[in-house]
Amino acid sequence: MSPRKRSNVTKANLSILAVIVMSVVTLASVFVYRALIARTFNLDTGGTQYYTHHIAMVTESHTDPFWKSVWLAAKVEGEKSDAVVEWVGNSLTEQYTLTELMEMAIAAKVDGIILQPDGSDEIKQLIGRAIGKGIPVITVMSDATGTGRQGFVGYNSYELGQLYGAQVRAAMAQTPNEYHAVVLFGNNVSENAQNIVYSSIKENLEGKNVTLDVVNIDNNNVFSAEEAIRDLVVASPSTPPSAGTPPQLGKTYGPDMLICLNATNTICAYQAVVDHNKVGQIQILGYYDSDEILTAIEKRVIQATVAVDANRVGASCVTTLMEYLNLGRTSDFTPVSLQLVTAANLKDYRAAHAETEDAE
Repeated sequence: MSPRKRSNVTKANLSILAVIVMSVVTLASVFVYRALIARTFNLDTGGTQYYTHHIAMVTESHTDPFWKSVWLAAKVEGEKSDAVVEWVGNSLTEQYTLTELMEMAIAAKVDGIILQPDGSDEIKQLIGRAIGKGIPVITVMSDATGTGRQGFVGYNSYELGQLYGAQVRAAMAQTPNEYHAVVLFGNNVSENAQNIVYSSIKENLEGKNVTLDVVNIDNNNVFSAEEAIRDLVVASPSTPPSAGTPPQLGKTYGPDMLICLNATNTICAYQAVVDHNKVGQIQILGYYDSDEILTAIEKRVIQATVAVDANRVGASCVTTLMEYLNLGRTSDFTPVSLQLVTAANLKDYRAAHAETEDAE
């Protein structure tokens, strides 16, 4: 082979080698770049997002607008602390019990659990099991005392009952008849918490000519809740006889007022009263401040609602849990304020709420 041909072959080999080296360097650069991006934005090379902490939120209902707002606020607050908040069971088509959802959260080995307990022994035992496995539990809106839970975020049930009781007294002043109020319990709140609310209402109405009953509503199924509340609304006659007149045996007297302890029952009561032309005959005391509920207050269909700041509840749950994870301790009770919203203060309430959202 002549020197010229040998030189040409060498140049060709060097060119091929240079291309290979450049390709390797390029691929390596892409890999390093993606790794840096993944580290910076907490993504893997496939674009999946990762967090340092995995928090589970466990509630009975996945349809109540209040709890949806709590979860969304918890997610936002969690991201500030590099934590993801999963609403266990929310994306599943099959419905699971609170016990089953809690078992899922424990099996997932999450870093912490935000739980709305129902007061059952099964849930109390599962709280103990979670804590035994090193998973702290923060209860929300209803407590589980004596379980070792790390903290409770919620309102004072006695205070809630006093707010409702005062509204019943005000409504009674408008009629000379015996008054019939029905408290709608939901199975997504512990019976103990609801009993405290009921006892507080009854205490506030002591000495008044009022019958205060309780009806348990199945909130696991929206259709069941709608049917049960509709049956109350259509009961006839809508009011008992005048004071001093004995009731007729066998007669069913519908309520003058429905007192709702959750958002689902409030909306169901509102729809039933409108659908069956009972506006003005049956008053409603509601819970939560969704747009639909506030609009019903504006129309004078719902007389008042107790507003609980779902955003503050969700954020406080995550803050409390992260404080425990970081420091090993946190407040035993984080109070959430209650505010009564009526047609009289609705405009001011909306304005204040809008200012808060703008500030955030």
